[in-house]
Amino acid sequence: MQPRMAPKTLSIVKNRTYSPEVIARQAEMLSNRVKKTFRRLHGSFEKRQIGVFRLYDWEIPEIRAVVDWYEGHLVVGEYVREQTEGTNWLEIMGEAVAKALQVPPEKLHLRRRSTRPKQGERYQKQATAGTGERFIAREGDLRFWVDLDSYLDTGLFADHRKTRAMVREQAVGKEFLNLFAYTGSFTAYAAAGGANSTTSVDRSQRYLDWAEENMELNGFVGPEHEFVVEDVRTFLRQAARMGKRWDLIVLDPPSFSTRGDVVEFDIQRDHRAVVIEALAVLRIHGTLYFSTNHQRFQPALEDLPQCTVEEITEKTTPLDYDGRTPHRAFRIDR
Repeated sequence: MQPRMAPKTLSIVKNRTYSPEVIARQAEMLSNRVKKTFRRLHGSFEKRQIGVFRLYDWEIPEIRAVVDWYEGHLVVGEYVREQTEGTNWLEIMGEAVAKALQVPPEKLHLRRRSTRPKQGERYQKQATAGTGERFIAREGDLRFWVDLDSYLDTGLFADHRKTRAMVREQAVGKEFLNLFAYTGSFTAYAAAGGANSTTSVDRSQRYLDWAEENMELNGFVGPEHEFVVEDVRTFLRQAARMGKRWDLIVLDPPSFSTRGDVVEFDIQRDHRAVVIEALAVLRIHGTLYFSTNHQRFQPALEDLPQCTVEEITEKTTPLDYDGRTPHRAFRIDR
């Protein structure tokens, strides 16, 4: 999400904190906008069996929120700032949106987001009436487990819906490698596209267990589907030494990875190096899809040896993210 500049006027601010009257007006504006967007998107997505999509993302400068639809559930997030400190702004926004879409309280999920916190997590979950139980979300003919309460991430990122479709179209007969695999949605798409084998790599056992459950949910089981708990860069170096190769690779790293106070991975600092390491295990005529959701990302992908690089962000941005840049995506052919 590209940062938007808030209005300079202070006419809506009282002692730097929004008044109840201002908050009520914002809640009405947000609910009206979300209701209009839902009417525009829901019918076409439902025909395609797409149950997860974005409804709002900071489109009104003073309403710094994001709203996502998950199979009848709502996830409402706030980009925190001082004007809402000490208020129940997020709760009021969430209740207004839920009422507009006739979503019951137990299906409303709230969280706060800090864009650049000095310490701690960027996201903070709020106490909600949600059950914390997982449920299945549709994406075309595939299904994925999602959890809107237990973790800060839900298990499925809707902004890469079109990127996953590209991988599926290209996967037939290929050996597929998913790096920073998370819950394995790219892996499921590759398997659905007819990949001969899949390898999913992530440092988190929890995420890989989730990925394996997603594969099982879609009927993809067997020794041809491998799940490797390992640091991605360690895995790549070992695979290169062993002469392992893949035809199709997805590389979708986090923006940052820390261990204690040490930043182990920084997408801006390290992306070229990890792309080169991934290319070392990519077969000739193979394809590497690289993406990042870092909003200030500056690519350093020029002059990669024996490769062509194309930025495909416009092609991978879905309809519900139109006008925004939820990620940057690149196709690298060797």
